[in-house]
Amino acid sequence: MIDAGPSPWSLEEAMPGPRLEPGVASLGQRIVVLGGFYQSQAEGLGITTDVIEYDMFAQADQKWTTLRSAPVAWTHANLASASATLYLLGGAEGTDFIPRGEAFALDTDQADAQWRSLAPVPMSYEPRAAAGIVVSPPNIYLIGGATETDALASVIAYDYSLDLWRRLPDLPAKRSHPAAMRMPDGTLIVAGGLETIFSTSAKSDVWALPPGGLEWQPRKPMLQARGGCAYGVVLEQLICAGGEVGQAALHTVERYDPINDVWSQLEDMPDERAGTQGAVIGGRLFVPGGARTLTYSPTNTLYAFAFLESLDN
Repeated sequence: MIDAGPSPWSLEEAMPGPRLEPGVASLGQRIVVLGGFYQSQAEGLGITTDVIEYDMFAQADQKWTTLRSAPVAWTHANLASASATLYLLGGAEGTDFIPRGEAFALDTDQADAQWRSLAPVPMSYEPRAAAGIVVSPPNIYLIGGATETDALASVIAYDYSLDLWRRLPDLPAKRSHPAAMRMPDGTLIVAGGLETIFSTSAKSDVWALPPGGLEWQPRKPMLQARGGCAYGVVLEQLICAGGEVGQAALHTVERYDPINDVWSQLEDMPDERAGTQGAVIGGRLFVPGGARTLTYSPTNTLYAFAFLESLDN
């Protein structure tokens, strides 16, 4: 028997508290987790304004620290970063998941920085939560997303150098909770997601919008339909871990090579995870919190996936 070697998955230091449906982004060598449910349904479904960050290079007892609390208590937040600035571009308010379009920024390299207000998402552009997020300076793209009752097909971009929103061509179909990436040539990719806001509507289709394109073009579908996977880009490959389909949370992992338009299976997560996002640092995809089942049962775990190690197994 051939030794398959150690797993590319590792369990990192647990978060200070559980989180479900938070915003997640990388910030330099840190992972930022913003908002989300910190209580189960039985506990009251409390939504936190806490913003915590994980530094994988810090000493063992100093890896988790806090940033300035968010100005709003949201779940499914559209969180992104560029340089040392965090951008919070809408999310869902309350347990009715009302979409909010207010936008804020936090300049983390400034001492005593406060969240500052940005131009909100125009109402005609449809405020949203649970969008696919792509950062391509100076633009942050929000692809699809969710209102309180349905998914969206619209695609919008925020130019943080101008504090200005603009609209791109709509997706061919509505999508909430999709995975997304940008290719080196500027092509946007959106994969999977939910056709509505329910896990029973998970899809596997993949679409691409070239720079200046007027229509999204079909690509090879995912190996498994899913929405809400924790995703990130490593070595120009899209990694999609966990998520949900039907009545189940998933532990399967896929990667997409957009140059060759090929999907392949990677090693499963150690446990099922839905209801969270992912972020990449140093070739590792980090998956904070989420739930093992499609219930309001937040966890405090932090899983990390070493992509290069997965290729060696």
